Amino acid sequence: MGTQVSNIHINKKQLHIILAVMFGNILEWYQVYSYVYLAPVLAKTFFHFESPDSNLLSAFILFGIGFLTRPLGGLIFGRWGDKRGRKSAFIGSILVMTIPTFAMGCLSPYAKWGVLAPILLILLRLIQSLPESGESPGSACFLYENAEQGNKVFMTSWAPIGNQIGAILGVFEALILDQHMSEEFLLSWGWRISFWSGGILGLLGFFLRRTLDETPIFKELVAHNKVDTETFFEVINNHKRKILLGTGCGVINATTFYLIAAYIPNYLDIQLGLTVHQNAFISLAILVIMTVLLPFFGMLGERWGVKPLFAGSVLLIIALLPVLYFSVKNDNIGMILVVGFIYILPVSCITALISYVLVHLFSAPIRFTGVALSFNLADGLVGGFTPAIAIALMYYVHNQAAFCLFVFVSAVISLISCLKIKN
Repeated sequence: MGTQVSNIHINKKQLHIILAVMFGNILEWYQVYSYVYLAPVLAKTFFHFESPDSNLLSAFILFGIGFLTRPLGGLIFGRWGDKRGRKSAFIGSILVMTIPTFAMGCLSPYAKWGVLAPILLILLRLIQSLPESGESPGSACFLYENAEQGNKVFMTSWAPIGNQIGAILGVFEALILDQHMSEEFLLSWGWRISFWSGGILGLLGFFLRRTLDETPIFKELVAHNKVDTETFFEVINNHKRKILLGTGCGVINATTFYLIAAYIPNYLDIQLGLTVHQNAFISLAILVIMTVLLPFFGMLGERWGVKPLFAGSVLLIIALLPVLYFSVKNDNIGMILVVGFIYILPVSCITALISYVLVHLFSAPIRFTGVALSFNLADGLVGGFTPAIAIALMYYVHNQAAFCLFVFVSAVISLISCLKIKN
């Protein structure tokens, strides 16, 4: 995973590609953060258990269920991208993702539709997650294959910036809704705004992506009749070691990202009693700092090599876990914030480098499929359920710091996987 630097820059064509790539990621992660901040409202709207905690846990389980289709979606859109072209898959993913997103905003609550309301919400969430599984892998492949030699780590580090912008929009929306709308309006109509806004973002991204050209590398594959013809099962069987290594590398990225995105805001609210504004301010600060750091770590990856930076970041996460554990267990808000902001460095570094790690792992003919499977197995089996696992550990183990053990296991898996990848 080492690389040598030549020119770290972005030309006009690459800027156009970055902007087109970002829209799908903005939509995806705008929805993630909107869902997180609306989780208490959605819990009351779509679930009808006696315990509020059970309703909230159900809302986060629903959040995780949507990720179950991601490995399947990764396989479908990965094969699409490898056989029919990166551009075709990229346009298809954002279009298919936009329709269920808008439809979710048209549902009626449990009080009106009964058990049909959560069932339809689950179905739409599953459909929405299928194309979402092609977004981040597609972004990474598109940026990598349009980058110049010696500029690929830096270029792929821009892939998650759309995620960050989407998250920032989601947090801002939560602030605006909390400031200007009553709880009664949020429960009746306000929660629909984020889904309908997501539909509009998706349409904008669809039209922007239509202006993209196919990547030079896929054009070359077509010209030399080297487009992959393997079946789903042949790809998995022939490349299973690399898929497992890629999945293993992605586990810590998935765990830490979804803890920051989904669990931490609710922990700060429920356990520490922070207001929505205090909570949102902390989340915004984290997101803005991470966004600024991503291309910086991309440049460092070009100069110092990806593998030592990635492995070093995972080791730093492990080293800080004991301090985080005792800080959370003792409700030491000051120390939690200090450790939390230190964690921004290794988490940002991993987020910036994971796209390059995955795309560099697979050869061009099966690149989209390999990246999509690896990324979505980690996201689907680990990341999406991270908030529910953290909440379940807190309630059933009676230790609010128990999620640190989950982070430790994830970090060890990613460290071993990273070290096993050949340069």
